[in-house]
Amino acid sequence: MICITTDVHGTLQTRSYANGSDKAQGLSRYLTATRFFRQSVDVLCLDNGDILQGSPLLTYFQNKPRVPHLLSQALNLIGVDYFNLGNHDFNYGKPILKQFLSDLKAPCLTQNITLDGQTFGHSHIYVSKQGIRVGLIGVCTDYIPHWEKASHIEGMSFLEPIEIVQNELITLKPQVDLMIVMYHGGLERDPLSGKPTEPLTRENVGYELAQLKGIDLLITGHQHRSFITKINDTLATQCASNAQEFAKIEITLENDQLEIKSQLIKMKEFPEDQDMLNLIKPWEDETQVWLDQVVGRLSGHDYLIRDPFDARLHKHPLVSLINTIQLDVSKAQLSGVSLFNDPTGFKPMITYRDIVSTYVYPNTLVVKEITGTVLKAYLEKCAEYFMVKDGSIIVNPEYDEPKAQHFNYDMVDGIEYTLNISHPIGQRVMDCMYLGKPVLEDDVFSLVINNYRANGGGNFDMIVNCQTLSEINIDMTDIMAAFFEAHPDLHPSHINNILITM
Repeated sequence: MICITTDVHGTLQTRSYANGSDKAQGLSRYLTATRFFRQSVDVLCLDNGDILQGSPLLTYFQNKPRVPHLLSQALNLIGVDYFNLGNHDFNYGKPILKQFLSDLKAPCLTQNITLDGQTFGHSHIYVSKQGIRVGLIGVCTDYIPHWEKASHIEGMSFLEPIEIVQNELITLKPQVDLMIVMYHGGLERDPLSGKPTEPLTRENVGYELAQLKGIDLLITGHQHRSFITKINDTLATQCASNAQEFAKIEITLENDQLEIKSQLIKMKEFPEDQDMLNLIKPWEDETQVWLDQVVGRLSGHDYLIRDPFDARLHKHPLVSLINTIQLDVSKAQLSGVSLFNDPTGFKPMITYRDIVSTYVYPNTLVVKEITGTVLKAYLEKCAEYFMVKDGSIIVNPEYDEPKAQHFNYDMVDGIEYTLNISHPIGQRVMDCMYLGKPVLEDDVFSLVINNYRANGGGNFDMIVNCQTLSEINIDMTDIMAAFFEAHPDLHPSHINNILITM
């Protein structure tokens, strides 16, 4: 039996850090499942990356690192046999990543990323108790330099996954009964029709990988989707994020005939294992104390997000507040910010819990010098988030499927502008004004955005080659906390500077 997780994002237990409710998630439940299965069968446990980032517990741990790494201990307790890196595993820099891999008993498979000329991992052959020989190849999306801070990946090379897998298959396939490729990336095309489901940037090449002959099982990730499907002769799977489910693959080999049965199993089917809860309890207790620390007070507006779509359609006061913070720390003229997929917002008494629940990524800030031409292209890309259907403005389905990407709609402060969604894509920006004057093509501005966007994340390619004026290498959550502590009784202004119309 093979048990597979991916995109766990530090979800070790069931408790919601936002409101304390129990959720059907967590490696604490997964440990119960794997221990149950191991009572009767040989279990091969695989994790497909993106485990080091994504929960307040991990945010707290990464700021106070100790040896051994908490996530390494958790995966060791489960008995994970092999691990493949994901893009978010680079978010806290090389020292944290190296410690995690050093403390992890499972070998790393990732073969298309090198550090100082050495790959992070290499292919393996696993032999089950029944004598089934399983080949394992691991690769990750090579799009990471488009998102990650340069200091975190200094000395690294990101190689094309297709070529690596192709070469490994030549030598490995003849030696094994079952060939598995673990790819921390997703499907760029519909598995049935083959039609593109996203811009073909090569961020995701899972469908193309499945065209290679010799792959029996393709494990994907990154997109936070939930599926098991066939692409040609290859079984492809992906599990939902945050340890909500795992893939269970049962293998039998009789008379040289391989039979594969597969299903996705929800974590809610299993209770939490006390050993996992005991492991994380010291950190969990410290994290809860930290999260409940009050850092400031807000008044004047409602900063809770009750309707995320309306908060984007009619710029929410929370957006103005975050842009105000970015402008304050950067001294830029313009600021762009998005609301992430499940924004919560702030109560009048702001705690660290509110901050890390609202700003969930470890982003830093970058100030870029842009022209009026670049500014318009940037706003046009933002305007693609909306579309008109049956006389109403709705979210463009491409921002919901195959992966929710609401964080790729930015709202900009420092200018006033109108987006007419009834116009064709690329022709929607109207009446863009700076200090009461129309923005001209050769006007020059300083724009502060997060490092993900500055590197072109979300296909904002117009930003990448603009001159970098400065970088603020402090996590945005720390910037926000420091701002609130410096302004303990805050009455921020909210400017309705964006009009979305049709």
